[in-house]
Amino acid sequence: MPIVDFSLEGKVALITGGSKGIGRATALAYAENGADVAIASRGKEELEATAKEIEAHGRRVIAVPTNIGNEDELRALYEQTVSELGGVDILINNAAYAKAQPMEEITPKDFERGMRINVASALLLSQLCRQSMLQRGGGVIVHVSSDDCLRPSTGIGIYSTAKAALVHLAKHMAAEWGPDGIRVLAVSPGLVRTYMARGICKYVEAQGDKAKLNPLKNKVGEPEEIAGALLLAASPAGAYLNGGNIVLDGGTQALSPVQIDW
Repeated sequence: MPIVDFSLEGKVALITGGSKGIGRATALAYAENGADVAIASRGKEELEATAKEIEAHGRRVIAVPTNIGNEDELRALYEQTVSELGGVDILINNAAYAKAQPMEEITPKDFERGMRINVASALLLSQLCRQSMLQRGGGVIVHVSSDDCLRPSTGIGIYSTAKAALVHLAKHMAAEWGPDGIRVLAVSPGLVRTYMARGICKYVEAQGDKAKLNPLKNKVGEPEEIAGALLLAASPAGAYLNGGNIVLDGGTQALSPVQIDW
């Protein structure tokens, strides 16, 4: 046995937002380390393309088009994963929703939608996967938050609030489900080169040395760099991780207020 064990051999991982960005990179990292994978997102073509990449690693994979804001579709995603892959050992709640909106324009309907897609979906899918994890002797749940949980980014208040809620949701689940052998934690990336963050990535990189993003020469994170932390979280190497929040943002101190074109 290796001193540090990153193997996921025999495990089944379910990843929302799994067709691109952090979700895709994580799905491939898990497949490289032995896991079978269920990936979910709204884009069918992108899901199928990522599924082919996973299959190239010799792993089983299912690609399930899913709107995570719809409870029936979440239940169907869980049931299909159990039916076709045998269960769930690892859940990565990665899919997210953001809308540029100043605080004074946010309506109760806007707020409800943001919390339903970003937080309530993670709660429901965690509750569903818990059933399988209990049968399989334990499991791991990771909520992908954001360093917005620590500081606000102007113009996306619902997103920032939801990401902070995910961190506390992880702490509650960890406290209550840890005795059942289910570890729960949050991972909070800073600015990462994803489709959703394309506007702000473009802005920061255009600023060059003038940007005030982080001490690493204003480095923008890559999805694969976040996937490494998610591999640690899910593997035996991370067996002591529970209830915490892993922040991966290059040491970000502050980002100049900017209206982001999402």
